[in-house]
Amino acid sequence: MSEKTLVVNGTPISHFDFMNAMQSYSMELYRKSVDQLSEEEQEKVQEIAVERIIARELIFQQALAEGVVANDEQIEQEKAKVMQNFPSEEEFYATLEKAGVDKESYYRMIRQDLSVNMLTDQKLEAAEEPSEDEIKAFYDEHPDKMVNPAMVQASHILVKADLENPEKPEAQIREIKEKVDNGEDFAALAQEHSACPSSAKGGDLGLFGPGSMVKPFEEVAFALKPGEVSDVVPTQFGLHLIKVTDTQETQNLSYEEAKPQIAQFLKEQNGAKLLQDWVEELKKEATIDFSD
Repeated sequence: MSEKTLVVNGTPISHFDFMNAMQSYSMELYRKSVDQLSEEEQEKVQEIAVERIIARELIFQQALAEGVVANDEQIEQEKAKVMQNFPSEEEFYATLEKAGVDKESYYRMIRQDLSVNMLTDQKLEAAEEPSEDEIKAFYDEHPDKMVNPAMVQASHILVKADLENPEKPEAQIREIKEKVDNGEDFAALAQEHSACPSSAKGGDLGLFGPGSMVKPFEEVAFALKPGEVSDVVPTQFGLHLIKVTDTQETQNLSYEEAKPQIAQFLKEQNGAKLLQDWVEELKKEATIDFSD
């Protein structure tokens, strides 16, 4: 993929920010990294990334103009939340450095994200609440959506792929599978061997529904009964063993049960339309250049 230059009202968007957005939307749409996408998929992800980056930059510039800017205390609080996922502050900054992000750049990134969110939240306060008639009409028109979908609670053990020595992870996961088959505790084996952060909870992924996991993983998980352990399941993340611990059947929702969710959904739709119209107005007044 050729390196693109994106400039919004004279502000250049770094190639790092652009590729970071590409990776984010690639995982969101296809659950694959950018280098795993087809040419057609890359074009679609690039189109989405450009549109969203432009919107984000325009909202940030408007936030600066209106004085809606995150202060040092808010930025430090946000940094503290993120740092909780790392063993130490030093390791946190070392991880940023590996990604090509220094402390000052990270500070600016958080400041921009928080400011964008603050102004967006202000705009969303004007979103209309749906009427009772609109909520009831949606319930009547979408009976197929008025359900709690089937859910699965599962744990897993992940051994990451090794491109240089693919036989090694295969041998490792087979050895773990043999231990499971011989009655060793799945959760203890997950804590000891799994490369997923869920290892800290014995591999427990909690309850999840359709579309929450990559397709090969999901298909196997939903086919298992509680207590059953899968054979080895390959995905782009590596090799998995999956153990289903609980299932929940699909449940139809009454109007009263569905009403709060419908009201929230319709209000979010109104808010999304409001934001879209607002960003389009900002774009009309903006100077945007995107070229090789």
